[in-house]
Amino acid sequence: MSNTDKIKEDAEARTSKKYVRTFIFSMRIGTAVEKLHVITKAMMIIVLSVIALYMFDEVPPDIYGLALLILIVFSLLLVARVGKYLVTSYLALALPVLLGEFIWWLVFNRNLPGSPTYIYAWPGFLPIGLSTLMFILTFGLVFIKTRKITSSLVAALIVWYIFIVPGDLDTSKITTWFTFPIGRPIGLLTSSLAEMVAVSKAMGFAVLIYTSFLFLLTTRDTEIAGALVQLKASFKQAFFVALMFRNLNLILLDYENIRIAQRARGAGIIRKSIFSRIIDLAYISVPLVATMIRRATEMGVALYARGFEASTKMTQYKETKNLTYMDIIIWIIMIGLLIYTVVLHQSITATVMRLI
Repeated sequence: MSNTDKIKEDAEARTSKKYVRTFIFSMRIGTAVEKLHVITKAMMIIVLSVIALYMFDEVPPDIYGLALLILIVFSLLLVARVGKYLVTSYLALALPVLLGEFIWWLVFNRNLPGSPTYIYAWPGFLPIGLSTLMFILTFGLVFIKTRKITSSLVAALIVWYIFIVPGDLDTSKITTWFTFPIGRPIGLLTSSLAEMVAVSKAMGFAVLIYTSFLFLLTTRDTEIAGALVQLKASFKQAFFVALMFRNLNLILLDYENIRIAQRARGAGIIRKSIFSRIIDLAYISVPLVATMIRRATEMGVALYARGFEASTKMTQYKETKNLTYMDIIIWIIMIGLLIYTVVLHQSITATVMRLI
């Protein structure tokens, strides 16, 4: 069988699969994001991160621009069909971090100039209105994806709380239809600029976090090796970089296996407090580190035994891609946004306000 026939056979075998393993998930084959070149994905991380940092450092922050970046990132995540995994894991983990960023920047910047505004921690009443609809909608969507009441309730409560934070909630007939007095109002007096800064910081960090997730959830280690070969890196350099990223996936698999083994031995069944769970996590970390060390040792011995160090003629990677029209379109969009915001110092928010 010729080399061309082998490449064709490998390509047919790959396309017959529905999913391939990425760094931390299984990605569906055939989506537009899966077909993107890994260099394009890396460029997107760099460009979107630079634009996001520039947008939330402006005075006033570019809120509409950050919203556009978030829309781009989440659209790509949905196109890649990793939304279910994102909702059940990293979306829930990142939301408290982003909420903490919002509160941190709001508290320590509340003396900024601007019209006074009041941010409620609790408005003093139970609002029935738009926030209630968002609570029901979020709970329903998360429950359909996860089938877990606790996760759905936590996500719905976070979204509901975000909708009751604005201080004009009690005066808006659009967002609040009925109220039931409960307790007394608790909140923070701040300024409109401080509120915009806090929102922009949370949105900017959301762009950074979910852009990184987009790369990790839709990229394979072989793609990185192939891209390095295209960039004229040596075989050994590409091999060890791919090996490093492959270990990310193996560490997650080892963690899951050790966690299941610990549960089979009774860990986490009796102890329910948060401190006990932290202790259980420490118990998992010890065999996890031991497994990582053992695998690294075995891998080094195996490579040495096969003469990897002394080899001069290496088989080239077949997992290489050429830039497609979609890659070129994304490059044009990213470079256009970068020039418009960073080079020309134009605010998307100001542009939208002028058009309105």
